[in-house]
Amino acid sequence: MHPIHLDKIHVPQGPNLWLLSRVSVVFFLISLALFGSFSLMGGSGFGESMGGTAGLWFLLGGLFVSVVFAFLERDESGKDS
Repeated sequence: MHPIHLDKIHVPQGPNLWLLSRVSVVFFLISLALFGSFSLMGGSGFGESMGGTAGLWFLLGGLFVSVVFAFLERDESGKDS
């Protein structure tokens, strides 16, 4: 399968891990912000219905893994350009 070229945008053959790592960081940040704001507005009962402490730890762990992965992919993206 050959790479696709679209108006100065190059899509590589394999998965774009550089983009995936940054998008996952953004999604986890948005999820944490929504979790926190909904928990504050809805009270502790509503926070528990969204997963409670386990849900919060999952989001924090996912954010940590995403940030580490984004940091590791930072070095790889500089070699391609």
